[in-house]
Amino acid sequence: MDCSVVLPVYNERDNLREVYQEIRAVLVEQFNEWEVVFVDDGSTDGSIEVLSELQAEDDRVRVIEFAANFGQSAALDAGLRYARGDVVATLDADGQNDPKDIPRLVEEMKRNSYDCVVGWRRERNDTFSKRLASTVASKLRQLLLSTELHDYGCTLKVFTREAAKSVTLNGEMHRYIPPLLVWRGFSVSEIEVNHRERRHGETKYSWERLPKGFLDLLNVWFWQKYSGRPLHIFGGLGILSAMIGFVGGGYSIYLKIFNSVSLSDTALPLFAVFMCILGIQFFVSGILADISIKNYFSNQNYDGYRVAGVLDESQAITTDTDNGFAPQADRGDD
Repeated sequence: MDCSVVLPVYNERDNLREVYQEIRAVLVEQFNEWEVVFVDDGSTDGSIEVLSELQAEDDRVRVIEFAANFGQSAALDAGLRYARGDVVATLDADGQNDPKDIPRLVEEMKRNSYDCVVGWRRERNDTFSKRLASTVASKLRQLLLSTELHDYGCTLKVFTREAAKSVTLNGEMHRYIPPLLVWRGFSVSEIEVNHRERRHGETKYSWERLPKGFLDLLNVWFWQKYSGRPLHIFGGLGILSAMIGFVGGGYSIYLKIFNSVSLSDTALPLFAVFMCILGIQFFVSGILADISIKNYFSNQNYDGYRVAGVLDESQAITTDTDNGFAPQADRGDD
């Protein structure tokens, strides 16, 4: 199959048919074989009824219905699992992403052999508060993740099949798909895309998502920097804490012996003992984290690296996705 388009849906009843018709017009013109995968994330406004009607009218529409509201990351994760296209595109179901940009992203991806191309909503049709929050978040992501992208929150993206199947999303991780892909050795770029005003309904974003997004940012930062060597960060903190404790303890002894200072008059000995214990805890935590991550990689069939190709005696470079990196090809390829 040439192309799959994945859309997470949550209470977008009035937008669905119009968005589908726009997507269909683009796909019919650009691709021979295609599908549209809607993932209903526990909608309560009758969206599933509209999606059922669309599926009955067009067998190229697939509908995945969640039993409850699990969030956009879960919906995108499910859609990427069930997508069957060689090229996979994602976009919002609220109509703000323009389906006409999909061919442009696909062309950019194929022309430069990228694994993923992300949409950049340079001119956003959102409220000032939403644009401000997005700008601050983008600066933090650029600082911590070292990924030179302007717009991490744009759902409009295109992927190669391998890149799409390698993504595992939970929490609010859908914002961090590009750095997650870069971490696994995929190439990511961006181009400017059109961003339209919402036609129907209300935005689902609120300030409550900011602290969740920040915690997920720290999570992604840790995975990028220390997922293969957690003992380095925890052990380093442990050594630093223990050294502070030893210095504090040594200074307490100096005060007691040479200045006749009563240790009961200062909290320094207690602080020294606390820092030494904290250092031991950090070090033990690093060892446990190292064991846990090795078990995680083993269960995920991922050895911590991705083989892009193999040069053998035939002098031909061939891709090898079974040695060192298994992109979870069985993730719902039905």
